[in-house]
Amino acid sequence: MKVFTFTAACITAVLFLCSGIALGQNGTSIVIHDNTSPANGGENATADLRKEIESALNRDEPCTDLLDDEDIRNVIESEREKNLLEGGDPQQVLTDIANLMGASYVMSVSATPGPGGNTTYTVFVMDPKTASTVARQTGSDAKQIANNIVGQMGAALPDNCKPHWVGEVKYQYSSSETKTTRDAGAMHAGTRNTKRSTTETYTAQSSIVATLLPPKPGSAVSASKTIARVWMRMKTVSEKKQETVGEVYCRLKGQNPTWKGYNLTYTETMTQSGGGADNLPVHISFDNEGNYKIVVSSPSGVMLGKIETERSESACSEEKPPEKNAISMEEQKIDASGFDVSGKTGPKNRDSLAGSKTMPDGKTKITWSLRLVRPKTKN
Repeated sequence: MKVFTFTAACITAVLFLCSGIALGQNGTSIVIHDNTSPANGGENATADLRKEIESALNRDEPCTDLLDDEDIRNVIESEREKNLLEGGDPQQVLTDIANLMGASYVMSVSATPGPGGNTTYTVFVMDPKTASTVARQTGSDAKQIANNIVGQMGAALPDNCKPHWVGEVKYQYSSSETKTTRDAGAMHAGTRNTKRSTTETYTAQSSIVATLLPPKPGSAVSASKTIARVWMRMKTVSEKKQETVGEVYCRLKGQNPTWKGYNLTYTETMTQSGGGADNLPVHISFDNEGNYKIVVSSPSGVMLGKIETERSESACSEEKPPEKNAISMEEQKIDASGFDVSGKTGPKNRDSLAGSKTMPDGKTKITWSLRLVRPKTKN
């Protein structure tokens, strides 16, 4: 299932109510939901169609803001909300999606394979308030269908909006380290030929995703400053695993003393994870040479953790059952922070900023894709 949200003049997602950007102007939002069955190819079958719809909206309705399903997942937190996007009564699913996103309309797209490799697309747009269909199109030409649907919807989509940036900026950090040492282990009188290996592994991932939001009604809109829904997530896993093998001197009742093989495995794992979310400013600045800078603020958050240990041992007697233990760690606060990235664009291309940069540490990558939304030029 693939979900796109198209919002003219504003985007709504769970916590944000759809309203007009300019005084006297009502915002209009459209949620696109893929209803293609897995047997018919699922969301992949309508990928071209959805791209054509995006293209037609960008061309004919430039005041339309776009969010894809990743942006939606970043906002949807609860499993209950996620379940609304899955199967059930098709019309009720569409209504639930529209209500969840605060959308004015919901668009259903589906694909059915036919003979000779041809695909038939079906698209309809529903008003969730009245459960009535306001636009419908069926055919095999994705571009033509997109143009017809957007044409039918054109009168309902506003042409006027204040310039503002939409898109996403993403910061990702990933690190992994492993170290192994070998020795004879602890000295004991009753053991011999002992060998011990200790493997220590540390992994860390963190991400910051800023999804730029349309300006709220009455807000001071600026092409150099916008508000974004910013998500910050962190996770670290530190593991120490020791494996010891050798021989132990055994004195079992009714048996002669003898040396027997033994092994001991001990694992200690500390896991910490957490994050935070907030609506925070994103600053975008240019100089006369076309150099630009994007500055993103990151929210504070909390980190939860636990320490788990597991010990298993086999020696003189029968193998003992593993011993397991887990201890919760105190909650830790994650301070607010931020990051920035710079780039350069030509003087005729300042309405679109996109790029990717890997930092010198080789572990940090920043990607960005932003578009400046402007009202439609009158001929």
